[in-house]
Amino acid sequence: LIRVEDVSYRYGAFMALTSVSLRVGAGELIALIGRNGAGKSTLLRCIAGWTHPTDGEVHIMGRRVRQAERWLREHVVLVPDKPPFYDELTAWEHLQFIAQAHGVEGWHERAEMLLERYGLINNRDAFPFAFSRGMQYKLALCMGLLIQPRLLLLDEPLGPLDPVSADDLWHDLNALCAEGMSILISSHQLQQEAHPHRYLVMENGEVIAEG
Repeated sequence: LIRVEDVSYRYGAFMALTSVSLRVGAGELIALIGRNGAGKSTLLRCIAGWTHPTDGEVHIMGRRVRQAERWLREHVVLVPDKPPFYDELTAWEHLQFIAQAHGVEGWHERAEMLLERYGLINNRDAFPFAFSRGMQYKLALCMGLLIQPRLLLLDEPLGPLDPVSADDLWHDLNALCAEGMSILISSHQLQQEAHPHRYLVMENGEVIAEG
């Protein structure tokens, strides 16, 4: 599903990524782990098409990311570490906006199910700027899952969540992979019960171990 080939990214004189190559298959749950500043977030942004690599290429489902950005939005979702929201829109209106932008039919029932699952149903008419960081990340997850992407990229999702919510999320991620979704999750720490299909270990912008 994902093919990353010799991807490098430079912030000025700083090399955030150096010749990173990896593969992710359909239905795989991959944990991208490493210390803060190892390059995990930059790699996710390159895979999602939010940032163009300085060198190298990323292919999603056989398509070159740099040449298929509109197509990419229909199949790839990145939930960043600190998701942005519109101050003027309620939680429910954010879901409505995403559904209409992506042409999701019959979205109301699925949106309510997601809000219920992540404990936000009673906050559907509240504004996200008043939410805790954990609640904001849960809303961003609901927005991403509403369009049912082929590839879900999660940047440090467990940090803002309480232990019970983190366990629930991990259970949901495994269920989504069983349905065929591919998931790449970055973290500098995983709970003991987390068992991804593979680990990719990053350090100083490079993948130094895999297995």
